[in-house]
Formats: sequence, C-alpha cells, structure tokens
Amino acid sequence: MNKHKGQVSLEYLIMTSFLLAVTVIFFGFAIFLFNENAAIAEAESAVLTIENNANFVASLGDESKVYFEVNVPENTTSFNVTGKSITMIVGANNIFTYSKVNLTPQSFSTHGGRKIMSASFEDGNVVVREGA
Repeated sequence: MNKHKGQVSLEYLIMTSFLLAVTVIFFGFAIFLFNENAAIAEAESAVLTIENNANFVASLGDESKVYFEVNVPENTTSFNVTGKSITMIVGANNIFTYSKVNLTPQSFSTHGGRKIMSASFEDGNVVVREGA
C-alpha cells in the first residue's frame, strides 16, 4: 500500500513541474512580445512627433524653428527623413508617416534613447536636425 502513495506523489511532482515549465515558457513569450510592442509604440510616437513638428514649423513660415524630444527604441536599424516620408525601422517593422511639407533628406543616429531634435523652415523645406 505504501508503494502506491509514493507513486501518486511522484505523479503529482511530474505534473506540477510540467505545468510550471509551460507557465514559464508562456511568461517568457509574453515578456518578449511586450518588449517588441513597446518598441514599436515608441517608434510610432517618435515618427509622429517629427511629423507634427515639421508641419507646425512650416505653418509658422520662414526662419521659424522648434525644438522637441523623441525617444528612439534600442533595436532601431534605420531612421531617416526623405521627401515627405519619415521612416524608422525597428527590428523587422517599418514604421513610417508622411508630412504635409517637403523635408530635406537626412539620416539620424540609430542609438536608442532620448534625442533632442529641431525642425526649421528654410527655403520652402523643413530641415529636421539631431541635437540643438
């Protein structure tokens, strides 16, 4: 009879460890997806901030300039403005938007973190620059 109690305890132990392993795998996958979605949301925010400030500075007219901050995700591989397009590639995702005004072509640093940028209206184009 004691033999069966040991067998039941072993079965509970195996079942509990299997469920724990499955839970850890699901939790790890959820963390991975959360980090990826957070980076995409951060990139979308940065691209829209540049677009809004470019449109705003163009509406102010010649010789106008504004300063603003954007957060660039850590896994950014490309970040540039060309024509009316503002594009950021984060991992395998291409995040972009179009402004209402022409932008002077420019590539930006892909290092993650907070960046201070400026947008100025010069000769009919908006020039977006990194730094002050």
